[in-house]
Amino acid sequence: MKKKKILLLVLLILLIIPGIAFASGGSDGDDGSNRVSTLVFVIAIEAFCSIHISLFVLKPISELFINHDPKKVFWILFAIRAAILLIFDFFITPAIAMVDFFLIFIGGFVVVPVSKSIANRLPKMGGKQNMNVQPTLFNSNANAIDPNYSKVTITPKNFDPMYSLNENTMIEAFIERELVKAGIDKTKRLIPSAVARKKGILSAIFSVLVLLAIASIFFHFPVWTYLAEIVVLTIFFIVTRRFNLVKYLKKQLKARPGEKISNIVMNSKTTLVKDKSILVLLLSLIPAVVIPLVVFATPKIIYEKTEGGYAVRYYIYGLTNSKTATIPDTYNGEKVVSLRGNTFSNMFGLEKVVLPDTITEIRGQAFKNCYRLVEVNMPKNLQYLGGGAFNNATSIKRIELPDTLTELGGESFQGASSLEYVRLSNNLTEIRGNTFENCESLKEITIPDKVTRIGGHAFYGNISLEKVNVSENSKLQEIGSSAFRECTKLREITLPKSTVVNSKAFKASPTTVRRYNENDDKNNTNKNYNSVNELYDMYDKYLYYNNYLNVNADVTFSD
Repeated sequence: MKKKKILLLVLLILLIIPGIAFASGGSDGDDGSNRVSTLVFVIAIEAFCSIHISLFVLKPISELFINHDPKKVFWILFAIRAAILLIFDFFITPAIAMVDFFLIFIGGFVVVPVSKSIANRLPKMGGKQNMNVQPTLFNSNANAIDPNYSKVTITPKNFDPMYSLNENTMIEAFIERELVKAGIDKTKRLIPSAVARKKGILSAIFSVLVLLAIASIFFHFPVWTYLAEIVVLTIFFIVTRRFNLVKYLKKQLKARPGEKISNIVMNSKTTLVKDKSILVLLLSLIPAVVIPLVVFATPKIIYEKTEGGYAVRYYIYGLTNSKTATIPDTYNGEKVVSLRGNTFSNMFGLEKVVLPDTITEIRGQAFKNCYRLVEVNMPKNLQYLGGGAFNNATSIKRIELPDTLTELGGESFQGASSLEYVRLSNNLTEIRGNTFENCESLKEITIPDKVTRIGGHAFYGNISLEKVNVSENSKLQEIGSSAFRECTKLREITLPKSTVVNSKAFKASPTTVRRYNENDDKNNTNKNYNSVNELYDMYDKYLYYNNYLNVNADVTFSD
């Protein structure tokens, strides 16, 4: 018994480890080294999950249906799973690790029980079928009926109605009958002591899962994570509550098919105790709910050591304050120099963040999906702002990036629909793809002179954008595809002569592209286009605004 308890404890710890690892996980940026570290982290999680899936899902399923060589089937299933995980990890998304983690519970508590139910009704594949030879009324060595045989008419009324039921229902009916004979009252909710212990252990595990689920709320994971947790907890609760006396006796009967039902019932009668599992569950749920609420009553900050000081790994909001967050400038006597990926992501109630000027980098998706975030100061020494840092921060209106900033990740402000004013760093050299996509309130932007490239979809869908300031001294060399697509209020833009404009850069926008140091007559005959395709694009715009917006425009094309 002691060994079983130790084994159960080890398995429980192994089950919890992936959840803890995911709680501290996040995206650290866009560079290759971070992707490698992410893959290593994800593969480690999948290795832990492999232990549980092998024991609780793959092994039982392979043994349920296959009689001849279940070990071979197990390794085939294991290899298929490993191949799928590696394909997702390297070519699609490492997020498959989270799905794999939840499949432990879904497989163990749904797939395997359902498979057992099906297997009980089917013969195992790979084995030999037993053919029951029925006795015959005829003599095999003669052509006549046995003279000692007397004809008897049998009708359905001659049989007990129980025999017309399906196998499972018939067994339960036999057990019910034997319980009555043994004087056991089912209404008293009696169960064998062994079942009571199992239900107690399962109640403890369920309480731990509830504790982790409540604690995870403070770690502001994506919404789908909590939906998955609810599904898992519901399934676990339903499965564990199904243990009762009749089901226990059915299991004993299948394990000892040669023994009489009456003997099994009488042997179990001596071990019966009252089922107090509901009370145990309620008592264990109280600390499971109270502990995380007490631990996370106030906000918590998780740090990790990094070059030059400490980085904020994760900000955990508390019950008492979910609207504002303040990051100190030091920790353990050293500077706080970085915000890691997803530090504040998915904090739907967060409205204000105060950052110290010691911070030099803010990694990817740091404020992603902070829908109510209105105010955040950019540190004076900030050098790097990661991709998707303010993705879907739909309430923020102003951003002023310091001149120390040299790198701005793609999708940094994508979907920031309330953003009205942006001050870019004068030392910025590139505005990457999708950086300001769907910033519907942005009216004006000044492109710093050191910027050499504006990436594809950089300002896509900025329907309020009226003015893009590019100076004559700008080093802008390229504007990518759909960079200013559907900017319906951007009437014109003036660029240096050397700037190459993609033919679809201003698609579905009424924008006239002008060049510095070139004279324009009233018919715009001296416009400089980079390719013939731009002429066709302008013609498309002409048709669009005349046919659909009823705007009269005179357009003259020249060589």
